[in-house]
Amino acid sequence: MLKRVLLMLSLGVLVATMAVAGAGCASSSGLAAMLAKVPDDTESLKFVNAKALRNDADLEDLYDAWKATVDSRLEAHGVDHGDVSIFVFGTGSGKRFTLVTGKFDMDKVRSELDDRHFEEDEYRDVEVWKKEAGWGYDQDSDVALMGDLIILGNEAGVESCIKVIKAGDASWLSEADNNDVSSRLPGGLYADLAKAGITSLLIEGLEVTGVSAKKQDSDTLKIAGVAKFEDEDDADDAEDAIEDLMDLQFNRVEISQEGLFLEASAELDIDDAESLFQGV
Repeated sequence: MLKRVLLMLSLGVLVATMAVAGAGCASSSGLAAMLAKVPDDTESLKFVNAKALRNDADLEDLYDAWKATVDSRLEAHGVDHGDVSIFVFGTGSGKRFTLVTGKFDMDKVRSELDDRHFEEDEYRDVEVWKKEAGWGYDQDSDVALMGDLIILGNEAGVESCIKVIKAGDASWLSEADNNDVSSRLPGGLYADLAKAGITSLLIEGLEVTGVSAKKQDSDTLKIAGVAKFEDEDDADDAEDAIEDLMDLQFNRVEISQEGLFLEASAELDIDDAESLFQGV
């Protein structure tokens, strides 16, 4: 049963209870800055450094995998994938949002939104474009334009991010468990964060999980992550099953317990890593 639920993680076959290994921190890659913009009740979040993928010939296939997944969604809201530096997608409590940073031609974005039957509005002094009634259902019905940041999603998702950014509402980093995990997680090309129960990870005592990937060399990604548990016994009980599963997928797996946390690291061939960047 444990292996079945582990295999249902958002990384496909990648266990999300991997933990920090090596130097680095989330803030160095921009992950922490993005987590400070999303609401505290976010339940699942994925981060992609699209610019880093795009600018590295060794990562071309990973960029193509990400682009194929998001291109139609971004294009439908006036955003060119080639202008995106950082991409974040999150859900939780009825909210859905995508944050993208980059250098955008806002006049072009506005023109595209107008052509696609969005109309200009405002929320908390932020320019927000909303899908006009009668032009079909759109999961991402709202688009907020904030200079080098564009937020698209449903109304609840977009407005909640604006309230975090503009009004100081609680962010992901405001919750202790969330911050404990993300602050231990190295940044890099990719990160996936989730609260327990969201991805069918039914391990007893699990609170929050995180996983990240960064380039190690021209052929390899370094995989790292962290899982926080309610108590040390829960972490200890989960260790063997997680290590067994990781051994099926990765090379040079190392895993250990540090108090409430399970810590591990592994390696993944870049040729086998496209699934991380699909489905975001």
